[in-house]
Amino acid sequence: MPMKKKSLPRRILTNLDAFICGATLTACVILVNLNVIFRYFLNSPIKWTDEVVTSLFIWTVFMGSAYAHRRHAHLGVDIVVNLIHGKSRQTIEFIMDILQILILILLTYISAQYVCNLIWKRGIVFKTVDGVFRYAGQIKLTYTDTLRIPKWYTGIAVPLGFGLSLIYAVYFFLRDRLHLIKSKPVQEAAPAEEGGAY
Repeated sequence: MPMKKKSLPRRILTNLDAFICGATLTACVILVNLNVIFRYFLNSPIKWTDEVVTSLFIWTVFMGSAYAHRRHAHLGVDIVVNLIHGKSRQTIEFIMDILQILILILLTYISAQYVCNLIWKRGIVFKTVDGVFRYAGQIKLTYTDTLRIPKWYTGIAVPLGFGLSLIYAVYFFLRDRLHLIKSKPVQEAAPAEEGGAY
């Protein structure tokens, strides 16, 4: 039976990290080249490109990292693991997966705190006034120097990237190590009929 093709919205949703990564990287390349033309040929550099490109590059890196995690494309040193076989190897891989999940939890938490610091310059302060616990702090957004855009627009890419990687890591752990999630069998392509191949 031929495989059913996913609808475009579903393909975009299931590959959102890849689409974001591709879009931000494309925008980076266009803006950098545009600024080169304006700087060296028109002698009028675009002042805000460095700020925007830096922000887009951060989105590219962390969304690309999540995408690479989903595709098992991260580089790894597996020389020692390849020398071990049997149950010992399975045990080591199990421990490494647990460590990976714990590290990603820590990185997601720390990066979320970092974004909170970008949003609230002085933090949120609560005080007891007349025996009532009330909000008494000032919320001040931090902005970029040139375009005056809130910095958390860029910073949110960090916990999103780590968070997506964490979700993928937990999913692969449940599927490949604990076998609690069944993976869909990959259907082989139907062989071409005689005389139908080009």
